[in-house]
Amino acid sequence: MTAVGAVLLRGFQVGDAQRFFQTVEALDPEILSYSERSSPRHAVADRVYTSTDHPADQEIVMHSEQSYTLNFPRFICFWCKVPAATMGATPIASNRTILEGLPSELVEKFRRKGVLYRRTYTPGLGVSWQTAFQTDNRGDVEQFCRERDIEFEWDREDRLKTRQYRSAFQIHPVTRELVWFNHALFFHHTSLDPEIASALIDAVGLDNVPTDTAFGDGEAFSSSEIEAMRRAVAAAKRRFPWEVDDVLLLDNMLMQHGREAFTGERKILTLMARPYTSLREPLRSPLQFSRQEH
Repeated sequence: MTAVGAVLLRGFQVGDAQRFFQTVEALDPEILSYSERSSPRHAVADRVYTSTDHPADQEIVMHSEQSYTLNFPRFICFWCKVPAATMGATPIASNRTILEGLPSELVEKFRRKGVLYRRTYTPGLGVSWQTAFQTDNRGDVEQFCRERDIEFEWDREDRLKTRQYRSAFQIHPVTRELVWFNHALFFHHTSLDPEIASALIDAVGLDNVPTDTAFGDGEAFSSSEIEAMRRAVAAAKRRFPWEVDDVLLLDNMLMQHGREAFTGERKILTLMARPYTSLREPLRSPLQFSRQEH
């Protein structure tokens, strides 16, 4: 698995979500629940989720699952119950290949500065804080954030704003290699559909879009840096057409995945396995939230 990062199991009869769970559990018993959420999903069985509830006509940008968190899954697995009528692939890309394709000066800049993730949970817009943190209790959210080095504030409109500082890289626990592992591109506001991004910015302003990213010291990514990341990902991307009962196993630290837009029914289920604790640098930024009296 560490040599290639991805394995496709084809020609087996899986049948249902419980059998999918049992198949993966036989390979790795540490099956995880989905926490600190960023993607709309719903559970169909114990720790088995829809791969995404994102609209069918929209692409999902390539990413490694939950690379913005301090505790993320080592493995993510997908089962094809019903393939799409057209398109609908789950493309994959090697983080090794992406890292090799990035300009050396950009890699060094990420090494020095890390990544800043900004999230804004506006009521009625995108994933709510109640869904993301799986609670209706503000105190539980605040405790979760404190334990995971996430800065937070609530504004007058019951809107939660968070910032977290993470490394752009991880050390793979088996190979000990440095791997590119972050949501720098996925969470950047330019990764949204241009029409959706424009409507969001008009509605709430750039500072309040659901997700955005920068270097860890707050420096914005330049357009050339964004394009360099996009080119590296595009060059590494590979796709295959889903067939019924396909099971795709990914080393989440070595591989990224996405989703094509599609037509038809398309039912792909997912589960995550084996928790792993992130590098905790950089923990703090010289920037702080401005504190205002409310």
